[in-house]
Order: sequence, then C-alpha cells, then structure tokens
Amino acid sequence: MKNPQNTKELVFEAAVYSKEAVELAAYVFSCKCGVKVLPGRAVSRVRLSGEGGLDGLAGELANEALNQQCRIDLAKKNSKLAGMIVTKALLSACGEKNPDKRGKK
Repeated sequence: MKNPQNTKELVFEAAVYSKEAVELAAYVFSCKCGVKVLPGRAVSRVRLSGEGGLDGLAGELANEALNQQCRIDLAKKNSKLAGMIVTKALLSACGEKNPDKRGKK
C-alpha cells in the first residue's frame, strides 16, 4: 500500500461542483501527478498521489475545478444565444443577405 504521506484527498460538494467539472479538472492534472476521482452521493473525492508538492497541486486542482464549473455554467446559460450567432454566421456565409426575411418577397 502507498505511503499516506504521498497522497492528498480533496472533497468537492456535488451542490457546487458537477461530476463533469471535477473529472475535467482531474484530467488536466493527470500529467502532473496521479489522480483518481472517487464519486459519492453528495460529493466527489479526488485523490492525488505523487512525490512532494501535493499541497500546491491540490490548490491548483481546486481552482481548475472551479474554472471548469464556471465554463459549464456559462455554456448552459449562453447556448441558445451562441446557436443563434452561429446560425446567422452560416447563413451569411451562404450568401443570405437578409436572413430575417427569408421566404418573404
């Protein structure tokens, strides 16, 4: 079994951090140290393992999880508007001069 001194565990509340945000943050840090996500009922646990500096990495991982959650929340809020912008851009690229008046003469 691994030495407990070489591990650090973080707990993320499911009410604040989605499982997706925690997993994305863990993936970002997978090249820096050993990362294992352990899902639970109302929390997600992330266990870091490696040689030294785990306290600093734990703080960075917590910041990354918050960053990912903000991205997910903003994407949900802005998805309809982003879809309309992409549609207008594609119609403009196809040569539609006035996409709002389609079908009218």
